[in-house]
Amino acid sequence: MTRSVARKQSPVFPSKPVANPVRREERIHEQISEAPDREYEIRDRSVRITSDAIDPVTWLRNQYTNDENQMICQICKEEMPFRKRDGTHYFEKTEILSREFFPKEHEAQYLALCPICAAKYKEFIKTDEQEMSGIMDTITTATTQEIPVSLGNERTSIRFVETHLHDLKTIIRSVK
Repeated sequence: MTRSVARKQSPVFPSKPVANPVRREERIHEQISEAPDREYEIRDRSVRITSDAIDPVTWLRNQYTNDENQMICQICKEEMPFRKRDGTHYFEKTEILSREFFPKEHEAQYLALCPICAAKYKEFIKTDEQEMSGIMDTITTATTQEIPVSLGNERTSIRFVETHLHDLKTIIRSVK
């Protein structure tokens, strides 16, 4: 089932009519005249330089593309939402855990997620050290290819192909 089929009706798009167009235009002109100019400055920042040593995109694409040439999201288990101009599925490679848990680079340390699931994972897992620790423990003790996860109020799971989960367990044992 695709995302468009899952939604039976489109939501009603909001309507925000302009009650007094002249007054609104005056207010916008006032706000723009008083608004500060955009300013930019050069800042020092930390930039990851080792990510080119591995190719998680190709690795994940090979792991999570089925026999019908559909790439599947590991969380919602639906086909990725669209194909890019080159015909490959658009997806977001998302690090399972932060560098505090995985200090070395490896393709298996990423998830293949649709944009919505990637955003949820980053918000509810990647910003919470305790959640990441729990996921690491769950991966280590997993007896099936699916591990439970909570994304806010949503109880779901991350599904792995066997080779991916095996590689992750091996990496976790090596860093402990």
